[in-house]
Amino acid sequence: MPTSELTLVTGATGFVGSHLVDRLIERGANVRCLVRKSSDLRYLKHPKIDLAYGGLDDQTDWDSVLDGVNTIYHVAGLTFARRARDYYTVNHKGTEAIAGAALKHRDRIRRFVLISSLAAVGPSRDGEPVTEETEPNPITPYGRSKLMGEEAVWAVRDLLPVTVVRPPAVYGPRDYGVFEFFKSISRGVSPQIGRYEKQLSLVHARDLADGIILAGESEASIGRAYFISSEEIYTMGAVADRLAHVLSRRARTVTIPKAVAYAVALAAEGAAALLGKTPVLNRDKVTDLSQRGWACSVERARRELGYRQQVPLTEGLSETAEWYKKQGWL
Repeated sequence: MPTSELTLVTGATGFVGSHLVDRLIERGANVRCLVRKSSDLRYLKHPKIDLAYGGLDDQTDWDSVLDGVNTIYHVAGLTFARRARDYYTVNHKGTEAIAGAALKHRDRIRRFVLISSLAAVGPSRDGEPVTEETEPNPITPYGRSKLMGEEAVWAVRDLLPVTVVRPPAVYGPRDYGVFEFFKSISRGVSPQIGRYEKQLSLVHARDLADGIILAGESEASIGRAYFISSEEIYTMGAVADRLAHVLSRRARTVTIPKAVAYAVALAAEGAAALLGKTPVLNRDKVTDLSQRGWACSVERARRELGYRQQVPLTEGLSETAEWYKKQGWL
């Protein structure tokens, strides 16, 4: 048994998870990462990282994975899928599996932190950012699966010290999700579905990682949910303008009617199905991008955790663009 605290991170090979591991290592933590044999380990090269092999299912040797573990950051989740049921398999049932395993080791687990999503609550309405008190109303299978994952964690809150973190859209080096937006701006086009301006919250991956750690280490956060995000709420146009400036481009706004966007998404889904791939754009994504607002308040995280945004938007966009260029993508 390890003599010092040990932290388990799921989803560590992914975008958010790898940044979280980096920040934990920088703080001197002993980190174990749950990975599959087929996982790409390019971001997990630090010698202090311990690898445990398995998945979010009952076939995993959870006793071995959780041996000596004191804190669990459950980051793993499915954000793009060809079939709606795949979201529930990973984001709901997978969370149930690891929460159930953690219960068996609750005498040693001091915190279980689930990384959920703003999508579990749904879009902001009437120009007002959502808060932790907002009644959840997810609008896509992804959002509903993340909410069900939260419910699986809340179900054990009387037996296990749990915390939920809900980020909005996350950006930064290593991200694939917002790359298409960067690529469009680099080509001089700022696409927008519908004619109305949209509000959104964003969070840089490092700020999110720091917020997750604050949530995992604070005694005040037990049994609580938090939005970890930018402190400022942006408009989509303002983000596009800043990115165009970073990329030294002049981007023209192109408005796409919602019906046209759905038709394109349907065609993309069909083509991806024939190729056995996950589409970059699908109808759920169009539903998300059609909303007037995806904004959340960080007031609770500021007040209870001492969270502050550290990465300014322009700096974060510039850093991300440079990373894309180094990868040869832009």
